Amino acid sequence: MLQWDIAIQQVWQFLVVLVRTAVIVSALPLLGGQTVPARIKIGLAVAISMVLTPIVTFTLPSNWLEPAYMVMALAAEVLVGLVLGFAMRLVMAAVELAGAVLGFQVGFAMANALDPVSQVQTPVFGQLLTVLATLMYFQIDGHLLVILALGSSFQLIPPFGAHLSGPLLTDVTGLMQGSYEIGIKLALPVMAATFLVHVTMGLLGRLVPQMNILLASFPVTISVGLIVLGLGLPFFSLVFQQSVLGLEAILWDLLQELGHG
Repeated sequence: MLQWDIAIQQVWQFLVVLVRTAVIVSALPLLGGQTVPARIKIGLAVAISMVLTPIVTFTLPSNWLEPAYMVMALAAEVLVGLVLGFAMRLVMAAVELAGAVLGFQVGFAMANALDPVSQVQTPVFGQLLTVLATLMYFQIDGHLLVILALGSSFQLIPPFGAHLSGPLLTDVTGLMQGSYEIGIKLALPVMAATFLVHVTMGLLGRLVPQMNILLASFPVTISVGLIVLGLGLPFFSLVFQQSVLGLEAILWDLLQELGHG
């Protein structure tokens, strides 16, 4: 009977770790996209859970077999995974926002491509910046940051111990605001250059009324936008790298608030 109880506790322990891990994996850049087959995501979540399960220890309460308690317990694990995954996903959302702004400013808003990850019409610049950001994300070991946050979450937030709190909601709102700020920073060089092009074209239209400004501005705006984007890639890389590295402190604060809410 004792061996049976131990086996049941180990299985339940693995399931708890798996739920939290699976939710976070589903939010990872590239790996969490719809282009990755579900069996690969499940296999990755199971592999990570098997590694983490031996280091996660907790005692099952006496009423753990009650359906209501099991639903609430698993919902708490999903909450932890959603908060951490949402925080990581906002970094890539900033890149997608920058791509949408750049595509509109340069004049590529009409030439949209179907994004296989989000399954929606995405500007061409958004596709380009998302691919570059994904490569940089793995190059600066952003995926290892996810594993570190996941392992630390079981130390700061014991299974079934997540709580909602006022500061947590405030921080999540601040993360969304920060995502918009990062997106504007990434798009700022091209936005400034295209603004100057539009002003110049407006002045030319006043000086030379016979000139068709609408047709003449498109090739100039696109050329300037592409040149500035190419020259500004080091700036883009620096801002994105700082955003990913700064995510460690943000995740730590979120874990503390979830554990002490």
